[in-house]
Formats: sequence, structure tokens, C-alpha cells
Amino acid sequence: MSTPALFPPALNVLSLASQADKGKLASGDAFLMLLHVIWQGQHVRLARNTDAVTFDAGDGLGAQIYEPFNFDLTVEKNPGSQLPSISIKCSNVMGILQSYIEEFAGVVGATANLYFVNTAHPAGEPSIQLTTTILQTVCTLQNVTFTLGAPKPQRQLFPRYSYRADFCIWVTNYKGKWCGYTGALPNCDGTYNGSNGCVVHDNAQRFGAFPGIGTNGASIASQT
Repeated sequence: MSTPALFPPALNVLSLASQADKGKLASGDAFLMLLHVIWQGQHVRLARNTDAVTFDAGDGLGAQIYEPFNFDLTVEKNPGSQLPSISIKCSNVMGILQSYIEEFAGVVGATANLYFVNTAHPAGEPSIQLTTTILQTVCTLQNVTFTLGAPKPQRQLFPRYSYRADFCIWVTNYKGKWCGYTGALPNCDGTYNGSNGCVVHDNAQRFGAFPGIGTNGASIASQT
């Protein structure tokens, strides 16, 4: 499958491993584009691929299946100082997406997450992640086209993590690489010594909080 145009430029955000794979003359691995639309508590997950893709986006929902679907992404630079416009064109031959769109009044305002994942690391962080908002939806007999707002830096958490004294920041990615727990307990309450916390999990050394900042509030740490 062809590689779509990316925004922002790929080499500005790709990990070193992904840059090395991208620069190879030939590779057995591919970059896949995944789309996750969230609207009124509903989730639609699609993969631009011929097979389903299982991927953990690190959003606390765990590994999810992205169904194979025919869609493409285009980025158009607008004249002057306007931000680029991003469009996703999906097949509407079977009318599958249109049924969702009609049910939820066009899904304008929905969050659309785009992930570009290298198949060599399907369970890791995406090589590129864009979080946008659906601004317009157009349906024809052949296609459904979503017009997306450009990625907004203001929507990114800064600093990246909330530094709290008594609540683990890794709980939203339970059993992830930073949490590090590999046991049988199905969940964690994010505390250090609570009824279902890190001590109970025998994982106190990975507790993701900062008791040294005190117990009556949070502290903002700078990030470079």
C-alpha cells in the first residue's frame, strides 16, 4: 500500500528506530495508518490495511482491534497564514460509516486520533500520533469525507505528566512498560499502599508518584 503524506514532517517526530527502518532500501515491515474516532462515548477504530490490527494506544483502554477498511488521508496547504486542512476519505460503497454518521448527526465535533505504526513494534508507542477534531462530514454514494482541524499544541498536556504526591501516573497504562507489572491482578487503584495499590501488587518500586512534593496538592514541573 502507498504511504500517505504526513503532517508534521515525518523525520521531526519519528523515533530513531523508525527513522532507521524508513531509510532502508527494503524492509519486511510496513507503516500502517490507524484511525480512532470518539464521539459520545462510542469508538470506531479502523486500519488502512487488508487485515485487522491490534494496537494499544496508551489511552488506558488496553489493546484494541482496528478493523481493516479502505480510507486515505490528504493534507492541503492553504494560502496565506491559514493552517493546513486535513481530509480523510473513506469508502462508502457498503454504507457502513454513513449509518454511524446518520446516527450521531454527522459526528462534527468528534475527536479523531490518527496513529502511524510500524509493524515491527505494534505494541509500542505510535511512530506518529495526531489528535484532531472533525469539522465537517460529506457523504456521497462512493465516499465519506471527514475534514479535520489541524493538530493543536494547546490540546497536548504540558508538562506531559501530572506530578502528584499520592496517585500513580502509570495507572492509565496499567501493565504497560512504565508500570511494569506482569502479575495476575486485573487492575490497580493507583495508590501506593491502598487496598489494591502498588504494595499489594508487589510493585512498589515502580510507583509512579512523587511523595516528596507533599500531600496537600500538586506541583508543576518544567519540561524541556
